[in-house]
Amino acid sequence: MWGRKEARRSEDEGAELHGQEATPGEALEFPRQKRRPSHTPVQPLTAMEQERYDQFYRSEFTSLTRHVIFLGATVEEAKDAAQSSLVDLLMNWRTVRSPRAWCRKAAAHHFMRNDIRINRSLASARRSLTSDEAEAYSLSSPLEDWEFVITFVETHLTGVQRQVIAWHIDGFEPQEIAVQLRMTPATVRSNLRHARKKLASVLVTDHPELAKSMGDAEGKRK
Repeated sequence: MWGRKEARRSEDEGAELHGQEATPGEALEFPRQKRRPSHTPVQPLTAMEQERYDQFYRSEFTSLTRHVIFLGATVEEAKDAAQSSLVDLLMNWRTVRSPRAWCRKAAAHHFMRNDIRINRSLASARRSLTSDEAEAYSLSSPLEDWEFVITFVETHLTGVQRQVIAWHIDGFEPQEIAVQLRMTPATVRSNLRHARKKLASVLVTDHPELAKSMGDAEGKRK
């Protein structure tokens, strides 16, 4: 079944997405708050606030990048959108109450606001599938290990289902997804249910051994 909670990303994995090679004792460089123009003054973050932001950046960059890829971005586009949203978050760190949801909406906006991208279909995804028994599809796997879900999403899921699945895999409940995407919880559940049914059908045909371990669309073992 689709994973219920996204595993926290390691500092090494965050470095990998930046194109860096993590080495022992080497810290990642995180955005630092800069003063806004004088007409909108803002107090810089305290050392403790900056440290909390750095920890958030480290834990969320990978999953945030994957979230945007799920919406149709290339890896580079997704990294740019994730970085932009995290810089925006830095400037609003004291006022944002739900930073994980806030960043996902901001990153999607950064990606989709370009007219060319708005007119593109949601054609690319790099998300992984997980279950307690199917460790090969763990959500902690790096991006390049998620080829099965890329093919599945590109071939079988439509735009709304992709959006819902992206939030769902990141650990958001249907009620939370409904608020963020401005739809009813029933609509969210319906899209999740249809996505699971499509997944079950594909697995029976292409990966029968995995289908048995994962159960049907309702989570029941075969």
